[in-house]
Amino acid sequence: MNLAMTSAEFYKLGFMTTGGASDTAYFIAEQIQKRRGHLQSSYSLGLGAKRVLEDLIKVAGECRSANWDGYGAASITNETFCHAYHFLSALPFGFPTPSVGAEPDGHITLEWHRSARRTLSISVSPEGDLHYAALLGPSKAFGTEPFSEVVPKMILDLINRVCSI
Repeated sequence: MNLAMTSAEFYKLGFMTTGGASDTAYFIAEQIQKRRGHLQSSYSLGLGAKRVLEDLIKVAGECRSANWDGYGAASITNETFCHAYHFLSALPFGFPTPSVGAEPDGHITLEWHRSARRTLSISVSPEGDLHYAALLGPSKAFGTEPFSEVVPKMILDLINRVCSI
């Protein structure tokens, strides 16, 4: 996977959004990405976020071809990668970061795991749907939320519930 892209290419793929398509919107999106990158390089706010984005790039690269698991798995598409990247980038700074994996259907899995009874798994689809399942002690939560630039409150609440002490 060639990940050396210009800011305009990232914007067009959905990495950065401002809601606009003018030269000014591209400039603003580029500046936002630069500032976010600066924050991600800070020890207290961003090293975890940077690591999880690197993990995503690695997993997507390893699962780019069909049959990557030797059992007929679908490849991870650019759309799936872009939605997962954008989702991870949209998580608030300081939030716990997930582990990243790939599923045989071509979706990307993001998991927050505290114990056998406190875990959250989100499957990111090529359409940008977030299919989730969580174990929260004796209770369960599952469903689907659309992703569009902002992490749904339901997902943020589940991450907090799984990761809180």
